[in-house]
Amino acid sequence: MSPSGEAEVAGAQTTLIAAGALIDCAVHGRGGGKLGKVAEVMLVAGKGRIAYVVVATGGVLGIGETLYAVDWCDFTVDPQNGRLSLDVEVLDGPGFDKDHWPVSA
Repeated sequence: MSPSGEAEVAGAQTTLIAAGALIDCAVHGRGGGKLGKVAEVMLVAGKGRIAYVVVATGGVLGIGETLYAVDWCDFTVDPQNGRLSLDVEVLDGPGFDKDHWPVSA
């Protein structure tokens, strides 16, 4: 999950993450076990915000993966370990496949 850096914005410290650095970033559960990886970051055109992050689980080399649309706010960024953390319960809902993308998370 690099490049990332610290920036001072209106007196508050903010971590900046390049969107491209999130692709293939490992996603771990709060207990530390690997859940999957980031497959895509979906943006709302013209709104300047993330619509949802697509987490891919299971499968081999992209075949048989289940995809989940996850709200960016559900992640915890762990820049020291180069990964994202997520509550497992978020992935308990219905997933989707590469041919049937959701309109929103």
